[in-house]
Amino acid sequence: MQTNIKSYQLKNGLTVYFYPDDTKHSVIVNLIVNFGGKDTDVMIDGNYYHLKDGMAHLLEHYTIEQNQYGNLISLLTEKFMYTNGETDRYRTLYYFDAVKYIDEGLEILIKGIHQPIFSQQNLEVVKHAIREEIRRTQDAIDRRMSVMEIDQLFHNRSYRSTIGTMNDIESITIEEVEKIYHAFYQPSNEILVIAGNFKETEMLEKITTLYDELSFETHTTKRILKEEPNTITKKKVVLNFPTAMPIFELSFKVPIGHFNQEQKMKLDWYMSIFFEMNFSALSPIVKQLRDRKIIDKNFGFTSSFFDDYLIVKIGAYTKQKEKLQKEILKVLKHPRLDTEVYELSIRETKLKISLLKEKLSSIVSSFMDNLIYFDIPCLDSVDYVDTFSIQEYQEIIGKLDFSNYSMIEVVDQEKEFVVN
Repeated sequence: MQTNIKSYQLKNGLTVYFYPDDTKHSVIVNLIVNFGGKDTDVMIDGNYYHLKDGMAHLLEHYTIEQNQYGNLISLLTEKFMYTNGETDRYRTLYYFDAVKYIDEGLEILIKGIHQPIFSQQNLEVVKHAIREEIRRTQDAIDRRMSVMEIDQLFHNRSYRSTIGTMNDIESITIEEVEKIYHAFYQPSNEILVIAGNFKETEMLEKITTLYDELSFETHTTKRILKEEPNTITKKKVVLNFPTAMPIFELSFKVPIGHFNQEQKMKLDWYMSIFFEMNFSALSPIVKQLRDRKIIDKNFGFTSSFFDDYLIVKIGAYTKQKEKLQKEILKVLKHPRLDTEVYELSIRETKLKISLLKEKLSSIVSSFMDNLIYFDIPCLDSVDYVDTFSIQEYQEIIGKLDFSNYSMIEVVDQEKEFVVN
């Protein structure tokens, strides 16, 4: 599999990936910490800890805002860099994109993230910022539905929200923050991905020197993944929320533990084709349901990986949820196979990949997704897509079991919805 990526392993355990490209003017630096929202049950030095939702996200804020250098985003922005931090289920990411001051930016990022100042006062400042973030998002219908869906689908996965709840954030102590930070913010649990116009030897020497100037505590950590049955916990839930028309969504808990990592990565590609064939605006079901006035807009659909499961969500605005449910399940039982749609999707995919080369951040983003989500350090490439086939698509999609699902209805109880 083509990579065009050079990798290095430092003595301290840090993994470094370089994507040199002297046709570009900028350099993108990405520091990845393998600690995300789903890491809730862990062993640290032989002791069990259950982490509250929002811990990884809180540490992202804390390390950026409360360290020896000051606010890292402000400092890097002053040097004309595009910079930020973000946390998802799987990892925490810190990055900057710059044309000059690369060495200074690298020092500020690496040393800043690894030299936080722990105090109760600093924690309260960080908590205040996160409370405001939660307030801005807590009324978002997508977030509410996502939290409810995780509760419905999983028995032994306590993680529901990367950002956490007010109660989660309030209950986190400075002792917990410091303990978890030192356990996970270790070179052996980190990855540096650097792309653009730079000299590799000099960059590697700079990174090595910066880490050598830091000190790290020694801890043994292990993530605990409790055994999870394929069944769901709740079949149906109703959310009362202001909406112009009721929303009905099916969430499927699809086991994929029998897939290897490359099959999972291909499944990610093939699911977009699957949706295009079966639930897009051009698929037959949409026209049929519109003609029958079961829906008046298009479907919404997503798929995402959650440990050894694929979560598939399919829904729409409707006043006839029973009929909509029946039609969705009918399609999933006998999905369409449209050769023309497949070929068009593959051509469109190749075009998108070809255009990635024009934007360095897109190249890096696709590489990091493959690395973090599938443990495959490779770039997206046209050559790789050429290995796909409609026969393989059928085989992989045919292995998906859509029998375990839950339902969410979103209704506005103050309105009366009449079925036509």
